[in-house]
Amino acid sequence: MDVIFTIGIILILIKLIGEAFERISLPSIFGEIILGVILGPGLGLIIISTGDGNLTHSAAAIKLLGEIGIIFLLFSIGFEKIELERFSGSIIRALPAAILGTSFPFLGGFLAAMIFSSTIFHQSSPINGALLVGLAMSTTSIGVSLRSLIDMRYLATVIGSTILIAIVIDDFMGMVILSIVMGIVQTGNISFPTISIIFLETVGFGLLIFLASKYVFLWLSRLIDRMIVEEASFAIIIGILFMFAYLTERMGLSAIIGAFLFGISISIIPRFKTETISYRISGISNGFFVPFFFFNIGLLFDFKSIGNVGLFGGVLVLLTIASQIMGGFIGGKISRFNLRDSLVMGIALIPRNELTLVIASVGLNLGVLTKDVFSAIILVVIVSVLITPLMLRFVIRNEDKINTS
Repeated sequence: MDVIFTIGIILILIKLIGEAFERISLPSIFGEIILGVILGPGLGLIIISTGDGNLTHSAAAIKLLGEIGIIFLLFSIGFEKIELERFSGSIIRALPAAILGTSFPFLGGFLAAMIFSSTIFHQSSPINGALLVGLAMSTTSIGVSLRSLIDMRYLATVIGSTILIAIVIDDFMGMVILSIVMGIVQTGNISFPTISIIFLETVGFGLLIFLASKYVFLWLSRLIDRMIVEEASFAIIIGILFMFAYLTERMGLSAIIGAFLFGISISIIPRFKTETISYRISGISNGFFVPFFFFNIGLLFDFKSIGNVGLFGGVLVLLTIASQIMGGFIGGKISRFNLRDSLVMGIALIPRNELTLVIASVGLNLGVLTKDVFSAIILVVIVSVLITPLMLRFVIRNEDKINTS
């Protein structure tokens, strides 16, 4: 019962500190991570492991809730945020910024990791770790930039909507690249045939889910409509979610790939994409499981690690920000936006997101990333989220002043 009490206290504190951060226009995930840092490595109120290296009961329960939280997080992103029919007409113009905005920071993160590979990786072949660092640096937060653009009444413009579509494409590309990198990490083989097989497996699984959404899920939605048992549709959706997450894990991909693709597949079925089901999914995800994932990230943070990788952390932050601005800016110019809008595009793609932390957590659990590298990635997330609103406000408002004068 001590574990139950601990979870109850943590959940209340998570929401209180999240509210405080939202009030000062910062993402609530900051509060969840910082609370984990305070209660774990900060004050030592939550002990992660016993003397023999095993997880304590509380830490094991939080870890399990966090792992379920990852599945719900990626499922909800696919289900709630990616509306294929809405974006289909504007994808072409957003594609250059999405591709360059993904590839440039990927190369920047990979390059930083390889430069410092002898000091930050303990394995003989550091390329797997460098690939994961690069991938973690290539994903963009949809929430931070959009909130800033909304506040400055910029989202309704052409560049604002293009940024939104570019970020969504960015996240989708990140999931595809993640499946390939995860296959490389687990097989230890970087040959072209291996990459091709992993890519085909991902595409094949995506096609399987797409066909299921067209026929099986559509039939299932009609069957559920006739059921009279309470919460049948919600329970069956969650049950299938866990099954697909398990199947992708068994295929050698990450469970979150299956969760993400399943979320997209049922989002196009009107009987499933209802306000009631969306509300319940958001409630169980954001109200319970997902916050424990970010809280557990904070528990794993190591203050000593920042000192150990201080130079690497600084270089990683600078390279990620510079390469992201450059990629977004060039992509904007290719799409024939003016200099100011292209710069706004590059800046808006700076913040790293939840997927960055998911990738870092997966790498840590696999033993590919060390705690030092893990802490450096958290540092990048924090810095990128803090500076983006300030940079956007500076660029947009300065241009507005020039235009009015």
